[in-house]
Amino acid sequence: MDKPKKEPIALRHKQEQKLCLNCGFPNRPSDKRCMYCNASVAEDKGLIAWFRHTYYVLRWRWQLKHRRENLDHQPRKRVFSFVGYFMIGLVLTLAGAYFFITSLADNSFTSGLIAVLLLLYGFFTFKSLFSQK
Repeated sequence: MDKPKKEPIALRHKQEQKLCLNCGFPNRPSDKRCMYCNASVAEDKGLIAWFRHTYYVLRWRWQLKHRRENLDHQPRKRVFSFVGYFMIGLVLTLAGAYFFITSLADNSFTSGLIAVLLLLYGFFTFKSLFSQK
């Protein structure tokens, strides 16, 4: 015996949520305004309203799927940003160490001040990179 096929949520006669006709966000049945875009959530009846609701359900699902696909590419982006910030922190720290050594050799206060600032910028770059958010 064949299993009965389930209908998609958009094809049911009674939905558990109201769809916003402006953005397609699913809202609770008790809501008067959309939680996402604050537009009025009106009850429509008829074939045109059914097509509109079906369109918004499918569009909302596509947007959620598209966002999930974009989130899958985020780790690659994080690696590139991590490497970039690491290189910036390394360059700032090395430049600070170089200026500090030359300021000690020349007895230059301004070079020492620049060196301390560069070392601090490098330190805070590393600190923000490795700290838990």
